[in-house]
Amino acid sequence: GRGVFASLALRKGDFVVEYRGDLISIDECHRRQNVYPDALKGFMYDFKWNGKYWCIDAAKEDDSLGRLVNDNHINPNCKVKRITVKGKPHLCLFAIRDISPGEEITYDYGSGDWPWRCKVIMIQFLKKTQVYHI
Repeated sequence: GRGVFASLALRKGDFVVEYRGDLISIDECHRRQNVYPDALKGFMYDFKWNGKYWCIDAAKEDDSLGRLVNDNHINPNCKVKRITVKGKPHLCLFAIRDISPGEEITYDYGSGDWPWRCKVIMIQFLKKTQVYHI
């Protein structure tokens, strides 16, 4: 129900936004996933850095916009890159093509069973009724 939209033109390669939150170990990530309601689990971004798995937990509501950027696995306009600053990893979104003002910012969340990616196929069986007049 939320998203992030460009307020100005962005060029391919431009920094767009950082995915901010608590930097935690993968063990702590799993512990939190076991206690979080399903709605918050989608805000946890796990990644490998320096040979170890880590997680950015952005479940806490704050003023950061990166946590609100939506998934687009077909035609995203941004890509996440790990940037190391003062010895710590930062997940930053960069434009992979020019982005127009008003366009939604998106990136590919990667593989996973994201509920919004599941296609629901509805098959309707039409039952023919014959009416006889006597």
